[in-house]
Amino acid sequence: MFSPLEPVFEAADAPVPAAFRAQFLHSVDDPSKIVLEGTLHHVWHRPGWLRPLFQFLGQLHILVPDTGTEIPTTLAVITGRLSDGRPIHVWRRTMHFSTVRHFPTTIVYDAGRNRVVDLVGPRNALHMVWRAKFRPPDTFTLDTDACGIYLLGRVRWMPRWFWPWLLGTVRFVQRAASVDGNRVDIEIVIRHPLLGDVFGYDGTFSVRRYER
Repeated sequence: MFSPLEPVFEAADAPVPAAFRAQFLHSVDDPSKIVLEGTLHHVWHRPGWLRPLFQFLGQLHILVPDTGTEIPTTLAVITGRLSDGRPIHVWRRTMHFSTVRHFPTTIVYDAGRNRVVDLVGPRNALHMVWRAKFRPPDTFTLDTDACGIYLLGRVRWMPRWFWPWLLGTVRFVQRAASVDGNRVDIEIVIRHPLLGDVFGYDGTFSVRRYER
């Protein structure tokens, strides 16, 4: 396997847009650097009394504590392997609010669950399992499937009835503007069972390859 997202696109058995191939199927053996460069048009969270929680999560590099419009943003795809040989992608986000925010997450494939897992926060302690799907011809989605905390040498999985109340459910959508082009549109929304939509952003990016 050359990319942690390879099984997702193989399952679809359909042509993959060039922007998706560059970003999601970037091989650990490819020395070039993939960077998404663009703008977040709207970054929001609500209700207002949750602001201290978002500020705390921002300090842990789990969630964006700021709000705003037209925020210059980049996402660099850094490749590597774990000690067991599995390929990883580190998605290193940089968001230029009045304070520059950095949010790295690590993507790995879990063969036992047949799922993509996002490792988030200090020491990658928060494990978010995704239902990842490529929906031909131009859409890639991520939906939260399970959540756990790495503690005392292993992942402690939260009960399915519990984690949506604690963390909400995440819906991520990326669409390619064309089959051969490099532009993508993204949207992410976090929904809480009681409070409804509490966080989100949307943006437009160009996927660029830089030779090292």
